Amino acid sequence: MPYFDITEKRPRINIFKINGAYYFKQFFDDPELFRELEPFYEKQRYRFKMPTAGERNKVMKLLERKGYDTTLIEDPAPFTVEISKNQKYGELLKNSVENYPLRDKIVLVMKDMMWVEQALAMGAVAKKTS
Repeated sequence: MPYFDITEKRPRINIFKINGAYYFKQFFDDPELFRELEPFYEKQRYRFKMPTAGERNKVMKLLERKGYDTTLIEDPAPFTVEISKNQKYGELLKNSVENYPLRDKIVLVMKDMMWVEQALAMGAVAKKTS
């Protein structure tokens, strides 16, 4: 008899600790959930920022109650890529939680491993840790 996995996959959200604050990027179809998270939304960067661990914990509990699996990423290095400023990287920018220029490159912290793989396929390279 075949085995069927009927457990529903919950959407995963990675929450990154960067420079002492916590960030994630996610589009929500649920206007009520977005309203609850709106105090943490950075409109100019299209991401959510929680300045303290207490706020992060509150947001993580809310997301988990709403059906999301959350993962705290303390070391963003595996999610960090760099790409030449001369290449097209707009789609990568939309799917990064953090980005900054570095000489002739853009460094991006991608929101999940799927986007790391996409970035590498588009010509980015894994960021060398210094």
